Amino acid sequence: MASARQDFERYVQWLYQPDKQVPEDVRRLATLALGNFDELAGTSRQRNQRSTYLVGLLRRELGNTVAAAPTAAVEGEGDAGTWPWARLRHLTLGPFRGFRIAEPFDLSKQITLFYGPNGSGKTSLCEGLEYALLGDVEEAGNKRIAARTYLANVHDRRFDPPVLRATDQHGREVDVLASLDTYRFCFIEKNRIDAFSRIAARPNAQRAELIATLFGMDQFNEFVSHFNESIDGQLVLIGERQNTLAARRNALAADRTTVEGEAASQQVLSDEEAALAKEYAADATYEALRNLIGTPQAPGRLQELEGILEAVPPNVLGVTRQGLLDALDKARQCGKGLDAIIAALRAKSDQVSFKALYDSVLALRDVVGDRCPACDTPLDGQPHVATNPYQKAADGLRQLEELGALQDQQQTAETTLGKMSRELRQMFGPIAAFLAAQDEEGTATGRWVAQLPGEPSGRWWSVIYPKAAAAEANIPSLDEILAVVDHMAAQDDATRKAQQDRQPHVAERRRLSEFLLRVQAQNLKRQQLKENVEAAMNRIKAFDDTNAELITQAEQEKLDIARDTPFKAGYDRFLEELRTYRDQLPEQLMAGLNDAAKDLYNAFNRNDRNEDKLSALHLPLAGDGKIEISFRGNPDARLDALHILSEGHVRCLGLAILMAKAKSIGCPVIVFDDAINAIDNDHRGGIREAIFESDQFAQTQLIVTCHSNEFIKDIQQHLPAQRRGSCQVYLFRHHDGNYQPRVAGNIPTANYIAKARAARDALNDREALAASRQALEMLSEKTWRWLGSHDQGLLNLLLAGVGAEPGLRNLCEALVKKLRDAQTFNHANKDPLLTAYGQILGIPVTNLVWTYLNKGTHEEAERDDFDGELVETLVQTLEELDRLDLRPGR
Repeated sequence: MASARQDFERYVQWLYQPDKQVPEDVRRLATLALGNFDELAGTSRQRNQRSTYLVGLLRRELGNTVAAAPTAAVEGEGDAGTWPWARLRHLTLGPFRGFRIAEPFDLSKQITLFYGPNGSGKTSLCEGLEYALLGDVEEAGNKRIAARTYLANVHDRRFDPPVLRATDQHGREVDVLASLDTYRFCFIEKNRIDAFSRIAARPNAQRAELIATLFGMDQFNEFVSHFNESIDGQLVLIGERQNTLAARRNALAADRTTVEGEAASQQVLSDEEAALAKEYAADATYEALRNLIGTPQAPGRLQELEGILEAVPPNVLGVTRQGLLDALDKARQCGKGLDAIIAALRAKSDQVSFKALYDSVLALRDVVGDRCPACDTPLDGQPHVATNPYQKAADGLRQLEELGALQDQQQTAETTLGKMSRELRQMFGPIAAFLAAQDEEGTATGRWVAQLPGEPSGRWWSVIYPKAAAAEANIPSLDEILAVVDHMAAQDDATRKAQQDRQPHVAERRRLSEFLLRVQAQNLKRQQLKENVEAAMNRIKAFDDTNAELITQAEQEKLDIARDTPFKAGYDRFLEELRTYRDQLPEQLMAGLNDAAKDLYNAFNRNDRNEDKLSALHLPLAGDGKIEISFRGNPDARLDALHILSEGHVRCLGLAILMAKAKSIGCPVIVFDDAINAIDNDHRGGIREAIFESDQFAQTQLIVTCHSNEFIKDIQQHLPAQRRGSCQVYLFRHHDGNYQPRVAGNIPTANYIAKARAARDALNDREALAASRQALEMLSEKTWRWLGSHDQGLLNLLLAGVGAEPGLRNLCEALVKKLRDAQTFNHANKDPLLTAYGQILGIPVTNLVWTYLNKGTHEEAERDDFDGELVETLVQTLEELDRLDLRPGR
């Protein structure tokens, strides 16, 4: 978190600027936070960790914190004239990360290239430079690992700070003192470019950290984001205990009012009770009303009414003398009527027989059908009956209709008599119940009534009505039965009278019951008044003792509120200023980089069509701003770069911004920590040309780590001849068992011209010719690209087939022809190119030179030595060609 600390220190310094109108408490808070930065950075906003820690810190130490700017003033960004040194000279690394023992590195060249497989120590080298220049390694902070633990060699468990020496502007050797703020933009890392391209794929709302990530300020962004919106929850700002105590004191005042108003309250209750008594009766008193209601110990009128109403009178039986006599008479009359009908039927007895016969014959018609039911003779045909029996029966029945009517009357009379018998029997049910209730079941009447069946048959009443001529021993007389009925009627009269008298008692009881509830409510009021007064008196007496702790806490709370209230205002302003400062960082970082970053981006994308290159680049000046671009094909349209550009182009844009920033502040050295590998192959040529071949960074020391051997080789091939001697190459290989990377610093140059010269100087003509052949291929490609930059790149070439590459000689001849035919193209390189290619092609003499070039690439046994003078001429010719400035556009 060293970079975040440095940025926060700059923020604190910014707060102390004279033109900042910031309260002293805010500045003291910022100074206190800076003094405890590591502990503060170890907290987060989850569960209010940071605000809890910060509030504790404020309470303990803010009062003793001096409102003064940090003693170590933040250095401004250097420029070409104020950097403490001009070029790095030497690095000694180890024990440190992957280096177990001290390893020396010569960094005195303008370009130092490190290459080797992954895991061979390149990252440890870059981290060693990072620690020596910045005083910290960012990756350790990202992984939340203590610096000494992260940087120590795991096998030796030791860590020695790297020793970095440099040369100042006067050529003196000096020690490099780490300064995060001074050298932070000297590093261009693959991880930052990768992160930049990933953030570009996020929604707009999540791109606020875009620039911070690119410039390695994401740790500061994260640090700021973990401050809670408010620390109110951890402060004492509201007097909760004071409010509680005040509420209790208010309740105590209410208690005093309750005690002092007891007599008045008693009088109110007495008035209510007097009004209640008068509501019952105008002349009644409350005490008389209570006596009427009574109690279990002293029963009153209410209890008396309860006793009266609890005595249930017998049911009304409903049997009277006249009713019984009428029922008996009706039964006797029904019997007489039935007897008369039976007598009439007896007088027609012979007719009754014929009627029965006729009915039987007609009933057999549906069964027998068309035959006589008596003799089975057919009714029709031969033989047949003399008289149809069914017709005769029907005619006879019509003649006996009067007899049928009598029979129907008999059935009706018998039904009516049965009904009257049942009704009469039902009247004797209440009589039996009455006798049982009177314990008179043993009397003659009781025994006779008891033996009556539920459905008696015949004329059973005839033994009692009308009066029998001579009474039988077990049958009561009608008078005895009527005497019982008279007793029943007298009981019914008494029951009806009791029911009539019951209603006033019910109404009186209901009214007294209602007043009972109201009297009980009055009693409850008096009881509650008594209890409230006693409780209030007890609370008044015990208040100070009961609330002693609360009183102490309320007093302390006053002090806490007075202490914490300024913290709230200070923190809110501190956070506002901190976020304002963070939001201003993009403007500070990006100011003035638009044109430089645009030119670098176009140089990186040299192979894009001209209309697809940028005409303008607008970098954001606010944290939530967009990177906008305009293309040469439509310069008036400003587009969101991260929406339009491919991932490869976005990576190029990130690298261009970082390079422009380093260039703008005049960084004396730029360290590429595997950054080239973050760029796709299509753009590496343009990047190599813009950084290593152009003059933009000719005065900047370049240190490159890369695992691509081809890219390292290409850098050496295309370096301008005048800068080729200021390039050092180191090869890293995996350890051979001692856990120390194998470092080789005497790697021969990969430049073909240099290799050809070295082989010729060693009289190794075959190797010189092989390198010359490769050099000619490289120089011819460079010449072709150079011609293309001057609109002369269209060549006529012969190809051996589909997909075949043009032959080298064919390419050389096409280049010469193009130069000769371009009559209007005049350039200082034109004649030297024609001369050099003329010698290489063997013109006007034989093609001996080209023959040598071809033989130099093949192994031949027992052949004559090459002509050394011719080989020397060839190498010199290539050296002259190499010295030409064939960079595009030159």
